Amino acid sequence: MSKKKKTPLIESGLRFTRADTADEFARMAADDPSAFIQRAKDFIDAGDLRWGDFHDLKRMFHSLIDVGVEVYADVLGQERAVMASAFPVLSGALTVAGVNDAFDAVPTIGQELVTEDDNNKKTATYVAITSEDTTIDTVKEGDDFPEIGAGEESFEIRHKRNGRRLSITGETIEENDLSNIVRLINALGEIAGEFIEEQTLSRVTDHDGSASSPVETFVYRPNGTGTALFSASANTPGKRAPSGTRVNSNPLVNETDLDNARAVLAAMLNYRLKGVSIPINQATLLVPDALVGTADKILGSEMSPGVENELNPWGPRGRWRPSLLSSTKLDDLSTSAWYLGIPRKQFIRKWKLRIENVTLGMTTESFLKSRIAFQARVAWDVEIGATDFVYWVQNLAATTAPADE
Repeated sequence: MSKKKKTPLIESGLRFTRADTADEFARMAADDPSAFIQRAKDFIDAGDLRWGDFHDLKRMFHSLIDVGVEVYADVLGQERAVMASAFPVLSGALTVAGVNDAFDAVPTIGQELVTEDDNNKKTATYVAITSEDTTIDTVKEGDDFPEIGAGEESFEIRHKRNGRRLSITGETIEENDLSNIVRLINALGEIAGEFIEEQTLSRVTDHDGSASSPVETFVYRPNGTGTALFSASANTPGKRAPSGTRVNSNPLVNETDLDNARAVLAAMLNYRLKGVSIPINQATLLVPDALVGTADKILGSEMSPGVENELNPWGPRGRWRPSLLSSTKLDDLSTSAWYLGIPRKQFIRKWKLRIENVTLGMTTESFLKSRIAFQARVAWDVEIGATDFVYWVQNLAATTAPADE
């Protein structure tokens, strides 16, 4: 199915044909250099212009390389207008658009499992908001009201820097190797999307920290100490989890297994050691692709199998029907472990650096040394951490943690 083209937010007043795209943009840059970038951006933002529209790269290069346009750059902390060649300016905008297209095209569910937060610290500390007095339930007239505030417990979330870059040679342009340029640009976006999704799923399942032999990276770091998030032991990882946070020998077969997980969630306590309200009909059921068929049958059944005239509480009209999420990437971690709860209540995806796209043209040392005509780089710095343990339960088919399967 082809995508419907977006309507440009700003009409540039200029039209072009695919046959002479390069010449049209060269004329546009030469006739009105100050408006060139904005007009090109209009086409790019509308989805009407991509690298694939320039069928003759050599012609594009020669049409634009000697045309100067005005761009703004940060010079010692101040924004200054500088002159640059139209070729790298347009190439950079096209590349960023291509990277973003490829990044957005990667199927992901990670964003549904976390709360996003921007924090430029390498190691950020999130303080638990707790009641300092858990016993006073009446304040007498004239007495001071007890003060609540941040308790002593805090949670550390670190950072994870990553990125990739590409180089396009002068020979690539001269040989009009457009397919390889598009392939490399797509790879930049796809790699970023894949890495971030895999990292997020690994963290919300605490794949390393909750293994039989725990190793870094731990998703749960109370007061900076790496701690296994999932445990079948009572009062572990804390006394607010009386039944633990893991259910052993609970393969996903029918609604009874969901009942077992719900019972563990229902036993969870808040900081005042009172019951936590976790509406299961607002919860998420996270399963690997190997279990999605089973999950669909359980959640899709109106009536309880084998029981006459009994409504399935986990079915379409049931009081406990959660949202179902699945990914084949979970199968790389485990084909049998599954999860139930409200993960956004306890997982934060901390961005030290959001997806950053940077491009360079041929006026660099790289072109002098090795004819690198164009370069692009994608970078990001993100980590996921848990600030609680009572909202998310892991379920194992047996007693072996996923990392050991």
